[in-house]
Amino acid sequence: MPLWSPSANLQSRVSRATGGQVRVLAVEDTEALKALLAADPVGSVSVAAAVRSRGTAAPGKGRSGALILGIDDDDGGSSGQPTLASACWLGSNIIPVHADAEAAVHYGQAAAALRRRVSSIYGRSEAVLELFDATGWGNYREIRSDQPLMSIDSQPLITPLPGVRKSRIEEFAAVERACAAMFTEELGFSPYQQGTSQYRDRVRGLINAGHSLIAVDPESRQITFKAEFGAVTDQAVQVQGVWVNPQWRGQGLATPGMAAVVRHGLKMAPQVSLYVNAYNTPAVRAYERVGFTQVGSFSTVLF
Repeated sequence: MPLWSPSANLQSRVSRATGGQVRVLAVEDTEALKALLAADPVGSVSVAAAVRSRGTAAPGKGRSGALILGIDDDDGGSSGQPTLASACWLGSNIIPVHADAEAAVHYGQAAAALRRRVSSIYGRSEAVLELFDATGWGNYREIRSDQPLMSIDSQPLITPLPGVRKSRIEEFAAVERACAAMFTEELGFSPYQQGTSQYRDRVRGLINAGHSLIAVDPESRQITFKAEFGAVTDQAVQVQGVWVNPQWRGQGLATPGMAAVVRHGLKMAPQVSLYVNAYNTPAVRAYERVGFTQVGSFSTVLF
């Protein structure tokens, strides 16, 4: 995948690549973007959390600052003015929002023209797969095309695992090791390949925000179970990084551990969500036993 060209005029490149269909969103698009995201609080939680943190739809600073692209509905509804019909987050990840197949193709064309390195494309399946195909990028690591998007909006159906709590900053080293072990096991490569300091900052940020949950064995003081809230908004939270220490596997920790995660998550938002690989049948069944139901399908392309 080619490198980003710092001399490019963003809007002109996007417009030229998409026949004028896609534009780079600006600060004045912030409220329209928030309304679009609120219409799909579970599917769009990652982008909504990022916009909430930034406070604006405008491009981030620097040559690698994240952009948000948009396509307008020219019909304009009752106002007669164009309205934001879909959007696409373009940063270290690409995440389409409310994009149908046609819009996804345009976002893929724009991403290819902007010549950025990304670590993944993920989101609702149809949009992700169409977007990826339109980029023409061939050097991907893996395509995970079938990932049930699951959600729960009520208390778990089973008793939560006792002792699941927010991790503390003085536990950073142990939490980092657990997070790195989970990442490597899940993705097949070390998270430090993408930048050691960035990864550690991410883990530290989750702990400081109260979004890192762990259970600790009282005798060995080792982390036995952990999970994080990777994205948090007023409408939904998204669980990531669910992991049981290999020494404690087979002891029935995963399902009650997730029940405890749900209990914590529902204190932050009315819905707790996650997405999981369909081939991971034990995980899917565990989430169903907790009370999660499938509400859509995600896909992920890993680079």
